[in-house]
Amino acid sequence: MDFNPSLVGYILSSIEGLSPEGRFLLLCLLYEYSIENKEIDISVKQLTSKYGVTRTVCSEVSKFLSLPKNKLGQIRRSKVRCCEFDSVSLSKFSSDFDNGQYGNVHHFTVVDLLTKKSTVNGVKNECDLSVSNLLLLIILLIHSDSSGSVERLSKAKIRKMMGGISSDRLKSQLKKLSEKGCLFISCSGGSGRKLFGKVSNNYILNCVSIKPKEYSLNEAESVRVSSDQFYLILEKLEAVVRKLHFVRCPKGWKKNAEWNDLFILFGSDLDASMRIMNLILNKCECIISVLLTECWSEINDDFIFTNYDLLNHSRIKPLMLGSSLFSLSVTRDEFSFDESNLTSKEISDRKREQREKVEGFRLKEIVTPNSLKQWGDSHGIDNKSLDSQAHLLIDFLVSQSLCMAKDIKNLIVNCLGYADKPDWINVIFNHAKVNGTVGDNCHMTIALALCEQVVFCEVISRRLAHNDVENVVKNKIYVSI
Repeated sequence: MDFNPSLVGYILSSIEGLSPEGRFLLLCLLYEYSIENKEIDISVKQLTSKYGVTRTVCSEVSKFLSLPKNKLGQIRRSKVRCCEFDSVSLSKFSSDFDNGQYGNVHHFTVVDLLTKKSTVNGVKNECDLSVSNLLLLIILLIHSDSSGSVERLSKAKIRKMMGGISSDRLKSQLKKLSEKGCLFISCSGGSGRKLFGKVSNNYILNCVSIKPKEYSLNEAESVRVSSDQFYLILEKLEAVVRKLHFVRCPKGWKKNAEWNDLFILFGSDLDASMRIMNLILNKCECIISVLLTECWSEINDDFIFTNYDLLNHSRIKPLMLGSSLFSLSVTRDEFSFDESNLTSKEISDRKREQREKVEGFRLKEIVTPNSLKQWGDSHGIDNKSLDSQAHLLIDFLVSQSLCMAKDIKNLIVNCLGYADKPDWINVIFNHAKVNGTVGDNCHMTIALALCEQVVFCEVISRRLAHNDVENVVKNKIYVSI
């Protein structure tokens, strides 16, 4: 079997009845014994020493492999701890699974994490992370790209891959990884009533911290930036959302056509205070990162998004799907029908057709480069259709992302001194509290790779009295050895 991160993800999603620690040990055994199809003949004492797990976990995995429904290995009844992984079953796992978008990009890092708790020649590896912490890191790694960006990975899926752990336990695990500097988490998860539906957090992995042998950490630096050099990155988006909240007339609509279209677009999501701003930021994080990575030199006041083939970028393309743009309830309403004059059989048939249309719409790439150009040229749009609103929403997200991308580039060039085009940039907003008053703050992480360096910048902006803004930039620089 080719032991690769994609196959690891498939196995973790498929197996049932194992704790996080048991899943970690199973992965260790798969890596050690499935490649050459050799028999597992190792004592419990050796297992606990080699992989850093308890005797209880060893017993749990042994029982799991002995179950008739288990398809991974075959245990000899005469000697329970002797097992051989079934090469036919493993090949079936491999052939059933598409290796996915990122393939084996983190293969060696995943393998390294499996040995973090091991004891070699009587010397135990020093590792502050628990076995379940390491499993969570592996799950995030196999869903990340080469720069460590993890997008559209729901907490429900993470919990399932970790054996059905509770929400509180996952929250605690993520907090531990964040405190250890292995992970940066966006604040933007949530659920929209009309737009976006269920929105997962975005993550940035500190891959150089996870595999420190390849990089050396320079001392952390802190730069205080005055408000006349740099202003609050979110203030343009804040102004738009605030205007949508407070300039409505009693009936809920404004006579100005441009604002009226935005009212129709956001609908009931505007009633959820400023929560809609975090959902917008969740989508903008991806667009900002792609803009700065792919169009670094071109980002200026004359930049025209439609002149570049960015909608086909692997990170942006999933944002164009119906399931990413609208909630499930809104999509169902779009294809609803009147049941009053229909027979039971007709209602059943129509409901089946409705389900097919809803599923087709959610999987459909609604906005394409050509359709966005045509929509921009038409101006006379039907602003009530979901297709038209999808184009308006993407146009809004792109325009807001571009404004923030310009300001972030200004910060990187003028305050951090990185003028050359980076190999990649990732941006997430770890925290955003915006009410238009003193005390507003934004905590943002910018990760970039440039000239054999990886830099993590934490930007903290605070609104002070008299509309002054204080900006503090803390950055860690990892240099390739």
